[in-house]
Amino acid sequence: MTTLAEAEACDARDPLRASRALFRLPAGVIYLDGNSLGPLPQASIAIARDVVERQWGEGLVRSWNAEAWIGAPQRIGAKIASLIGAMPHEVIVADSTSINLFKLLVAAARLTPERPKILSETGNFPTDLYMSGGAASLLPGARVEAVETGALIDALDEQTGVLLLTHVHYKSGYRHDMAAMTALAKAAGVRTLWDLSHSVGAIDLHLNRDGAELAVGCGYKYLNGGPGAPAFLYVAESRRIGCSRR
Repeated sequence: MTTLAEAEACDARDPLRASRALFRLPAGVIYLDGNSLGPLPQASIAIARDVVERQWGEGLVRSWNAEAWIGAPQRIGAKIASLIGAMPHEVIVADSTSINLFKLLVAAARLTPERPKILSETGNFPTDLYMSGGAASLLPGARVEAVETGALIDALDEQTGVLLLTHVHYKSGYRHDMAAMTALAKAAGVRTLWDLSHSVGAIDLHLNRDGAELAVGCGYKYLNGGPGAPAFLYVAESRRIGCSRR
């Protein structure tokens, strides 16, 4: 068993020890609830005040351009890209996880209308299954098939157009092998859409290295944004159709 002295010695050697001063917390509070709202960064106080009082209060609508508000989705997306192993221009911040999931599902499914099946897991996050059902209802002949995790590979048939998976299961903590599952899906002619909501900010991600094509994730869990924080979506450069890189 670790003694108090040993724990204090480890804490003193912690390379992140000085980071505690970067956040505003009440005296004596040990805050471990990073999922859903992180502690307030000291630097954000002055920034938020400037945005409200000067940029909004004085700049008004001019601040869309003068303060580069209009480019915020790309700038923040580029920062998230560094956390998930993607290129800066492959990630953009927008809407909610569910809306982004819906948009990418519909877009991916429309690329292969001859493959009408959206495949997922029976234990997937309930909202993901709900949104996939809504997407299928808008696509002629499309349907959702949910199977147990162990049956996913066998279900990747010639009818499957999109494989929808949550990278880390929200209940069990089970983590899919992203590289292996994406490769198996590609070999079967299937596009894979990953939900990173329970992994981004908590574990290392390498979307480009692992061959991921499409992904969504939230900003309110392990990115510590709290309720109302915008989500993000990722589209691999190789999957961008009709777009040029700028």
